[in-house]
Amino acid sequence: MSCSGRRLGLGSLAIAAWTAAACQGVAPGSQLEESRVDDALAPYGVDLAPAPVLSVELGWQLPPADCPHAYRLSVDYEPAQRFEEDNESDLVLGRNPRQRPDAPLPPGPLPEGTVAAAHLFYQGLRAERVGATRDVYLSRERVGPAAPTAACMPRTWDPMEDALALGWPQLTGRLTAVGEAWSGQPVEGKCNRSACVDPQTGGGGPETHDRTCVTPPWHEQLQGVFTHRGELYAWLHSTWSDGHGEGQGIRSERHTLVSVEHGRPLWSRTRIDHRFAQPTAAGGMAPVVRTWTLAATDACPGSLAAAGWERPAALVEREQELRDRLAHVDELRRTPRRRPESPSAGAPPPSGAPSPSPADASPSPWSPNATPAPE
Repeated sequence: MSCSGRRLGLGSLAIAAWTAAACQGVAPGSQLEESRVDDALAPYGVDLAPAPVLSVELGWQLPPADCPHAYRLSVDYEPAQRFEEDNESDLVLGRNPRQRPDAPLPPGPLPEGTVAAAHLFYQGLRAERVGATRDVYLSRERVGPAAPTAACMPRTWDPMEDALALGWPQLTGRLTAVGEAWSGQPVEGKCNRSACVDPQTGGGGPETHDRTCVTPPWHEQLQGVFTHRGELYAWLHSTWSDGHGEGQGIRSERHTLVSVEHGRPLWSRTRIDHRFAQPTAAGGMAPVVRTWTLAATDACPGSLAAAGWERPAALVEREQELRDRLAHVDELRRTPRRRPESPSAGAPPPSGAPSPSPADASPSPWSPNATPAPE
């Protein structure tokens, strides 16, 4: 039936469901993605419902001055890797008191053409002991500095810039319809090398000289809009590949849940299927699947806790610690580091480290001991 009751002659229940959803003002894509959103939020006890809207305005916002945004970052590997173990880190993002806006910012997404300053404190992989800090800049479409290689790397490169690249996908900065797609952040640098090597061996040579060493940007799509407690959430789907065929090269897929009213991510997961063999913890070489997850651990507006998640007491305490460290981050900037922190399990072998055994040798440029090619 159509919305007016006229029979359309549709013989498919799926198409009939789409028609019913459209009659109710719910985008069909939102209904199709409901089970995926439910699976993502099940560990937090949050249940969203498809929203009766067909479009929303997408744009990033600065965190409130009195409520920095805290996140738990988790990385898992299958199979276990030789140079980086599964790990968890923490990040807190707040306004930069050293670079205040010239005029008060209006509510909603950052104004067109505005670049707002923030800063972060990070503690975890590669910065376990005292943590690290970084200046961050936001516009209504992008957050950075974001690593252009985060989509393709088999392990962590710069944990802070990786987080900004994976957890904050590029938005449209305007009214966006459910189902609409757009080009996201560029994927460059080392990722370009994977496009012009043999997908079986990872090597170059005369047989592959005709391959172009260029990769596309992220492909973004608004797949659904959901509602909970009177607020809207955008469900984004992102994909990237180096251009090799199915089951070859590198393919990445990401899902991100964004608070529309508060312009922030509250959950994101990226799965990087890296088919070029990597050293494993068990010995030898094998393809790796790297899964990176971001989850909001604060209680600020637009967070998982604000949506109903009852945070463990340890995370509540950890949020307070992170906020205190962010408030005193300038002390970290002024403190001279006498010597580098001890390499973590995730750190690549230092310069001059022994070469891998013959069993670990590989012609692939993705080998951690390979000499980097010119960018």
